[in-house]
Amino acid sequence: MSLLPQLHYVTTGLSRREASEIWSQVIAPLFEPRAYGDEPQVPVGSATGVVINEIIVARVVFNAQDFVRDEARVGCTPDHILFHLYNSGGFDGLVTRKHTTVWSGHVAVIDLKEQVRTRAAASDTVSLIVPRKLLRGLPLEGLTPRLEGRRNRLLAAHVASLRERSAQITQDMAEETVDQTVAFLHRVLDPAGDCAHADDAVADRTLLTLAEAAVRGSLASPKLSPQWLAAELGISRATLYRLFSGHGGIMRYVQERRLLAVQAALCDPLEMRRLSRLAAEFGFNSDAHFSRSFRTRFGMTARDYRAEQVERAARSQITSPEIVGQWWSQVAP
Repeated sequence: MSLLPQLHYVTTGLSRREASEIWSQVIAPLFEPRAYGDEPQVPVGSATGVVINEIIVARVVFNAQDFVRDEARVGCTPDHILFHLYNSGGFDGLVTRKHTTVWSGHVAVIDLKEQVRTRAAASDTVSLIVPRKLLRGLPLEGLTPRLEGRRNRLLAAHVASLRERSAQITQDMAEETVDQTVAFLHRVLDPAGDCAHADDAVADRTLLTLAEAAVRGSLASPKLSPQWLAAELGISRATLYRLFSGHGGIMRYVQERRLLAVQAALCDPLEMRRLSRLAAEFGFNSDAHFSRSFRTRFGMTARDYRAEQVERAARSQITSPEIVGQWWSQVAP
């Protein structure tokens, strides 16, 4: 089973001039990057992601800079919605004709049919780009550039989860992954819907999405327990146990999330942390416990797995900015 095409535009280690040129070319269909206010530092960034049929999910990291989407860019690439999750950093400025401020933990919903002018802090983000044709039936003209409360938490959790597993998605999984993402976006973005209580199945999926987000954000915390998770979700422990009955139990699920988080990090060319630090930051209480658990789950050591991913990326990565430019025209309505 072949994995999906990966986009790797990593500018770390390049000169400022080279890094700025590549960064500008990569995001040219979306924005013109400009120096942050009067700062002399040139705008640079890196992006690494996966093309999943008609959608793209990518980790995008950049220094402080201004982003401008003018009328000319709108005329060339108006056919998508950008969902931009800020894990750190944020921006302030004009999005969808509204003054908007977005900081860490929030998803910016950016209609690319509109001009954009923002000032961004140094940020570590996840971008999900979806053709608007997949979102037909939603009142896209009235999308708010920032969701609040439960809807934001759900959207942030889904985007983070999709990015975490994206490097392992194969060609035969792509269509189902897109369908699931589109169905989720319809539930969350429909202003007439109740994203928490449509029916029992949808309610359970909603709770699992929120549970995954809560677990992901607390993998190294000593408070992570069934009691804490039930309180965090506002449900009884009996409901929590029922929710995770198909996952082998809550703490087995937590252990799996820890392993998958490490796996995703080892697939990320922007990830530079040592294995021991990754293990600690994702909740393993010793290097030996981490090594045994990883080898049992994935059939090789974490060190060998990282080396394999580096080699695979070198063989299959797409690094030409022209390729991502072509994608915009190929998925027009």
